[in-house]
Amino acid sequence: MVKEMANDTASNKGLTSQPAQTPIGWRDSPNRYGRISRILHWLTAALVTLQFTVLLAWRGMGENAITLFLASIGPHGSLGFLILIVTLARLGWAWLNRKRRPAQPPGWGGRIARLVHITFYALLLWLPAFAILRQVGRGGALRFYGMELLPEAEREIPWMIAPADLLHGPLSWLLCGLIIGHIAMALIHRFWLKDKVLARMVGGSGR
Repeated sequence: MVKEMANDTASNKGLTSQPAQTPIGWRDSPNRYGRISRILHWLTAALVTLQFTVLLAWRGMGENAITLFLASIGPHGSLGFLILIVTLARLGWAWLNRKRRPAQPPGWGGRIARLVHITFYALLLWLPAFAILRQVGRGGALRFYGMELLPEAEREIPWMIAPADLLHGPLSWLLCGLIIGHIAMALIHRFWLKDKVLARMVGGSGR
């Protein structure tokens, strides 16, 4: 009887000694990203993935039932405009949470991670902005999922067209390469380094 009570006490002590996981809040914390940051992150990932899927499908298969369906749910211009809006929302939310977010690790690893994140944001802003600028410069209509935001006009403005003609393609493939590297590093952190970096964005706790 005494032995059973001792075992029960030890079991209860073991249970109470385990740290309780606090629920994920809407705002960020030093240990993990909050719900809004996670929603914006994965929404960006889904939109960019769809954008590249449509692009690669058209290049690989040409016009067929599959590519027409993909283009109907993800028109290139509309997706780009949506990515621009979401990126601006992410930047605003990051600014509001700048003193609460998980810190980058010290040393070169942290500096490289910070540089990659800055490059991501820059590309997600520049690519759609350059494309919109080119569309306006050519006098084309600006539409968002069928809704006309700017009508067609008779104009040809070279300085508005040049940045996208020169940089849109190379910067798109740079973004694609960074995404592949980002995924690879997330998997390395999870399965090789076995730290909690990935848990900050996908897990219940970043501890």
